[in-house]
Amino acid sequence: MADAAISAVENASDAARLSVDDGPPAIESERRRARYSLIRYSPWLFLLLIVIADAGQRADPDLWGHLRFGQAILASGHAPTHDPYSYTAAGAPWIDCEWLCEAVMAVAYNHFGIVGLKAWKLICVAGTLGFMSIGLAETEAALALQFQIMTVAAIGLMLYMQFRPQIFTYLMFAILLALLARKWFRRRGALLAVVPLMALWANLHGGFIIGLATLGAYSLGAALSDARGLGAGIRRGAQLGGLTVAATAATLANPYGIGLWRVIAGTLSNSTIRVANEDWLPLSRVVAREWHGDLSGVVFLLCTVGLIAATALAVVLAPRADDFPFVVIAAIMCVAAITAARNLPLAIIACVAPLARRLALLKRQSEATVMTRSAVNPFIAVLMLFFLAAGTGILSGRLRTAGKYPADAVEFMRRHALQGNILNEFGWGGYLIWHSSPGLKVFIDGRCETFYTSSVINQYIDFHFDLRGAQEVLDEWPHDFVLIPPAAPAYNLMATESGWRLIYRDATSALFARVGTPGALVAPLIRPAETPAVEYFP
Repeated sequence: MADAAISAVENASDAARLSVDDGPPAIESERRRARYSLIRYSPWLFLLLIVIADAGQRADPDLWGHLRFGQAILASGHAPTHDPYSYTAAGAPWIDCEWLCEAVMAVAYNHFGIVGLKAWKLICVAGTLGFMSIGLAETEAALALQFQIMTVAAIGLMLYMQFRPQIFTYLMFAILLALLARKWFRRRGALLAVVPLMALWANLHGGFIIGLATLGAYSLGAALSDARGLGAGIRRGAQLGGLTVAATAATLANPYGIGLWRVIAGTLSNSTIRVANEDWLPLSRVVAREWHGDLSGVVFLLCTVGLIAATALAVVLAPRADDFPFVVIAAIMCVAAITAARNLPLAIIACVAPLARRLALLKRQSEATVMTRSAVNPFIAVLMLFFLAAGTGILSGRLRTAGKYPADAVEFMRRHALQGNILNEFGWGGYLIWHSSPGLKVFIDGRCETFYTSSVINQYIDFHFDLRGAQEVLDEWPHDFVLIPPAAPAYNLMATESGWRLIYRDATSALFARVGTPGALVAPLIRPAETPAVEYFP
């Protein structure tokens, strides 16, 4: 599928190709010789890798919000401009960096329900691995070596292939690298296709900045290769620079124009988000947390860290591999992953090609020296594929949640027609928007990276952890309700507040109503702290 997509782009763009010698010295027959990808090697084993990467079948905390925003976009016919969901930012300008992705998600869910969401995710995962495979094929590494590297990569990606807009960034990044690899190693490919690709990416997810950084790194790597006498000269650097400028300008083709860039810049420079959001934690802290936790994520992290370390070692042991631009890209992505764990999938995608090329040199193997078909019996691969898909829930019509949500508390509020402003647990913001908007407006939700001010985020942190400013948070805003887990540090504060009354509590959530409001007149319902049942979206 991915091979056909790349070929279609090439054939459609023959008249408008970037006429620049983008690869290392190679004889013409080598440039034109067919590459063998894993899709040709063994389609069933490749499908097995897709299922492995897609095995994480849990509803992300932000899924409810993304779907509600997408449904509103479909209903209005345009991207949102002002917020109707929160009272801490009521009516504030809203630049939704993921508007097109949310619309796609809403279409999938509205027409096909949970099956539609799973199909959307599966397609994105399959596309990502497919284009990664194309990039690997361009390295001319042995197919068995390609499969080994892709297996480790698929396991490492499993944790990150979630029902989130980021999955489009992984797909776009893989497409971009495949285009660049085909151009570099075979001097073929329509690099002008990068311009519309970046325009599309900018409307799907704010991670488009990664694409621009990749183009810049590729241009830098090509220029340095030219300086070493390996490339086409200064003309190539100028043309690649022009391409990067054109791709940057293409990202302005979005409903918000330059405003989208301002939001992305604000997110990258916001130190508060790096403290409040686990996605932004450095890799060392993530590894330490998993190691001292239930160890469920250690295997996936080991695959990721091992892939990064193996790439670094391979670059040292095989320094001359004629793939310098891709080493530069991989280095940038690895540094980004060490700085913030949310970039780990990008590091995985960037590392596979340079790792394969250099291991092939070290082992003196190429696609020409090994068989081009897998020896694995297709029947065995199909059985493994089916059992893994069934066991991980890919074939199920239900979707489990990744955590516990206040379903019974929300039902309690609905039964008593309770509406107003609710100071909520951060991870429950999207859930409340989906189930209770517009009657309830939230204090905060998953848009904290791109929408809420640092002041609101800091106030939430003060309240949640019962820090010095917690009381001021209660007094400053017009909250009608507070909904938090009983285990939250803020629960002790609320339990001693004379101006608030506990009206509902179970093992998952505790609901307080401000004294003097209609909610405080409701008869309290205190349930025993039983182990919550398995929860399913929505």
